[in-house]
Amino acid sequence: MTSIIRNISTAVLATTLCLGAAQAATDTAPSDAATIMVDERPVPQLTQRDLDEQLWLNALTGNVSALTQLVSMGANPRIATSHGETALHAAAARGHIQIVSFLLRSGGVSVHSQTSNGWTPLHHAARFGHATVANFLVRSGANPRLTTRDAGRKTPIDIALDKGDLRMARILGW
Repeated sequence: MTSIIRNISTAVLATTLCLGAAQAATDTAPSDAATIMVDERPVPQLTQRDLDEQLWLNALTGNVSALTQLVSMGANPRIATSHGETALHAAAARGHIQIVSFLLRSGGVSVHSQTSNGWTPLHHAARFGHATVANFLVRSGANPRLTTRDAGRKTPIDIALDKGDLRMARILGW
């Protein structure tokens, strides 16, 4: 019995020494294992301007999940350029129906918003041939007979007819 205990004690001591040596070797020898460095600097907070610019960029590119997150972080979907262009104008011009829908549902964004020249999101949708967006905007209350204030004084219907887009003109109520 004593010899069994002595053998077990020797085995435990040998294992402990081996583990200790292995630990010492890994402390000094280079390792193939990946090392994760933790950056403990504070994460910079986005300014209101940063949030609003990101909202615009995502409206242009059609990234609805990023846009949703930005609005939840405080981005202002009603923000406009110095010429009155809103993210809704940008999304309508690019044909991003999900963005257009989100901006109108999120509240505070007007389907009637106008640029300094009187262009509405519906004018942009008509100009660039985005029938699905135009249809959605009309069903959301956009006025297809509203004229611009620039030299052309065009309605969205006029724009569609000038382009020969009869389908768009019919969607707009021609």
